[in-house]
Amino acid sequence: MRIDAEELSWGVPGKTIVRAVSLSVAEGETVGLIGPNGSGKSSLLRCLAGLRTPTAGQVRYDGVDITRWPSHERARKLAFVEQTADTDSDLRVADVAMLGRTVHRSRWRGPDAADHAVVEEALARLGLTDLADRPWKQLSGGERQRTHLARALAQRTTGLLLDEPTNHLDVRHQLELMELAARTPQTVVVALHDLALAARYCDRLVLMHRGTVVADGPAADVLTPPLLREVFDVEAEIGRDALGHLAVGYREPVR
Repeated sequence: MRIDAEELSWGVPGKTIVRAVSLSVAEGETVGLIGPNGSGKSSLLRCLAGLRTPTAGQVRYDGVDITRWPSHERARKLAFVEQTADTDSDLRVADVAMLGRTVHRSRWRGPDAADHAVVEEALARLGLTDLADRPWKQLSGGERQRTHLARALAQRTTGLLLDEPTNHLDVRHQLELMELAARTPQTVVVALHDLALAARYCDRLVLMHRGTVVADGPAADVLTPPLLREVFDVEAEIGRDALGHLAVGYREPVR
């Protein structure tokens, strides 16, 4: 699925949070949204998902304005995973993942064998098979995050929006999740604070600052000392780690 935003703006009374953002994400591309807190990343993702109505501009899926898609059709095209999400504490891990199948069946039909097979695959991809029967209230923060990602995978969409999905995850699961995002054939837009993870796994980076896009391109073109100084107020050095991946070192905040 191709995702396009054209001159997109959104805000609250007295404050514009997303300001005239234009963005195109090609089918199968993984794009990382980076920027400091309050730069508009989460709000932009919600506009792309159709969860917030922009005050100006337009979002299109495969060239069609999303306002022309009923909500259940949008949910078949694109899954959204927010930073933190709560769920009925009586549900099991498998039950939460099964919620992703809701958009593919009528309200009168329960899960069938095909639905269960999709959920089992999603749980396996997130390393949750052994936790399938675990109650939600017994999960750690990282396990809850992976469960919601399993729900999004079970939704079987062509697009995936992830808002800080590595929050609460240990290093191993951060790497596994980003590897999954990089390898999936889905179109992915992921907001990240970890610049090293973004550089390593995303096809390109979009740097936001004060609601606007200030840089868009390959990691090496976006993660530069002048841009990091301007946007994050830090002095930084860019190099390569022992594995050849782009590395960002911070010397000190800008005084």
